[in-house]
Amino acid sequence: MKVSCFVLTTAFWAVLARAEWMVDPPTTADPNTPEDCTWWHIAEASDTCSSISDDYFITEPSFVSYNPSLSSSCDLIQGNSYCVERNWGIPPEEPEPSTTSSAAPSTTTEPGTGVETPSPIQEGMTEDCNDFYFVKAGDSCAMIASSHHISLSDFYDWNPAVKPDCTGLWANVYVCVGTIGGSTPSPTPTSTGPPGNGIETPTPIQEGMTDECEDFYLVQPGDGCAAIASTHGISLSDFYEWNPAVGSDCVGLWANVYVCVGNIGGSPPPTSTVSSTTTTTPGNGITTPTPTQPGMVDDCDTFHFVESGQGCALIAGQYGISLSDFYTWNPTVGENCGGLWANVYVCVSVIGGSPPEPTPTQPGNGITTPTPVLPGMVDDCDVFHKVEAGDGCWDLATAAGISLDDFYAWNPQAAPNCAGLWVGYYVCLSRL
Repeated sequence: MKVSCFVLTTAFWAVLARAEWMVDPPTTADPNTPEDCTWWHIAEASDTCSSISDDYFITEPSFVSYNPSLSSSCDLIQGNSYCVERNWGIPPEEPEPSTTSSAAPSTTTEPGTGVETPSPIQEGMTEDCNDFYFVKAGDSCAMIASSHHISLSDFYDWNPAVKPDCTGLWANVYVCVGTIGGSTPSPTPTSTGPPGNGIETPTPIQEGMTDECEDFYLVQPGDGCAAIASTHGISLSDFYEWNPAVGSDCVGLWANVYVCVGNIGGSPPPTSTVSSTTTTTPGNGITTPTPTQPGMVDDCDTFHFVESGQGCALIAGQYGISLSDFYTWNPTVGENCGGLWANVYVCVSVIGGSPPEPTPTQPGNGITTPTPVLPGMVDDCDVFHKVEAGDGCWDLATAAGISLDDFYAWNPQAAPNCAGLWVGYYVCLSRL
């Protein structure tokens, strides 16, 4: 039975907290369940012990041992919560030699490789892995690959269950980040400048970097190409041209290497605001601050100063405008936001424009819908969340106990990579 509508907030989740377990169950759970349970599954009518075990990559005996109320016949109660992970998936310490135990060892060794494999692991992981990483909540495939200096394609090959779009990546399991016989990129051995340009090049550098570089940046784990380009006031297309190995989608960006963010003879955009100088577009009566994003429309009446690390979707969401309008009023940022510059003004409203109309209550369902909502949100939503700075689609879906696929289906504007998630807008986390 559905509960009445409520707006989901951080405070709401805090109310659910109890002290019995490391992570509290979302619904009723057997009080004899181990205290170190850190992940729960809500039983559905079609579930069996075997299917749940398969879904969470654990053995059926382990699942039954985590949930003492289950007998050999697996009497699941629909709607109840069952433990599917203990202690964040971290194996228990090995027992002392003098102590006898029937517990399985915390690690296994693949025959012939001589490499000890930790557990639990991402399903289907390659057998010749010799370097492992424990996935934390919020990690992404690109971030993991970049941090370990491997290509994203290798990461997907070694961990096929994560899928080519990374939607199958599980937190609290080990993934493979290096294989036997594999090699990581070798840093350039010396710090030298390309012949003739007089510029000293730091090391190591991103493979294939232009020889004409004069400004360098050391990539940090978690950095993205768009953020780096924006921070240094260059276009994303220039960044890709000067650092071709990162690829056109940034999947080849490595952490802890230098990339080029300035080319000899290049002319970056202004990097500071000239506060004492403003211009007025003739005839519209609006004072325009400077510097502005090149190509900005003439009939702008509201401006935003772009700060380092901001993106188009974030700015559009902050001002309650559509991303298409933002691109129309600031055409040089491009359709993928690759041309957005930091430390310049962009247009976020035009003369004669009007803010989006509040979303009315959907007729017939009896649920009051808060406003504004993310465009395209389903009509039969009964649980809402107002997006805050720092929210991510995966985090919201996980907190609400829904799949990422459902989150995208109910909030299609955010799909397929969460780029359309707008701060200050409501999204749907449950349906009637």
